[in-house]
Amino acid sequence: TSLPQRIDIYFRLRRGRKFLWKGIATFSGFYAANILTLTFGALGINDIIAGAFSVAFAEIVSRAYYRKSPKPGLGWDFLNWFKLGY
Repeated sequence: TSLPQRIDIYFRLRRGRKFLWKGIATFSGFYAANILTLTFGALGINDIIAGAFSVAFAEIVSRAYYRKSPKPGLGWDFLNWFKLGY
């Protein structure tokens, strides 16, 4: 079997795994946002660039995720949850 099929089987086998990975993606996004704000906030430079990067990332992911017509893939789903934590 191919890797995408194995990943699909991995998440279909137990439904709790998808919920767990969504939580991990959300908390990873929260952690990444804290790293970004603390790094630029402590230095006191490029705060506007960090804010613009954050907004651009959120907008690009939202646009790509919600434009998928039938259903976004698993990778887009986890990236959207990462963005929600961000």
